[in-house]
Amino acid sequence: MEKVTEKPNSETQLPPPPPNHQMDADDDDENVKQLKECSSLYLSLQDCLVDSNRDWKSCQKHVQALKACHERKTKK
Repeated sequence: MEKVTEKPNSETQLPPPPPNHQMDADDDDENVKQLKECSSLYLSLQDCLVDSNRDWKSCQKHVQALKACHERKTKK
């Protein structure tokens, strides 16, 4: 009996998913741009929330970093 091995068809393979925050950043691009120097902290918070199934308690370091950045920005 002849053994047939299937090779995956490149057309049927799905492309790799975008980074966690990519879709949110595309939708809310203007809002993210307004954050300016705090935007990377905002996006890392979004990643944490996605990775932790929206568990805010596990993302407190990100929350506090974003809060501190925002406070520094508003004191200028």
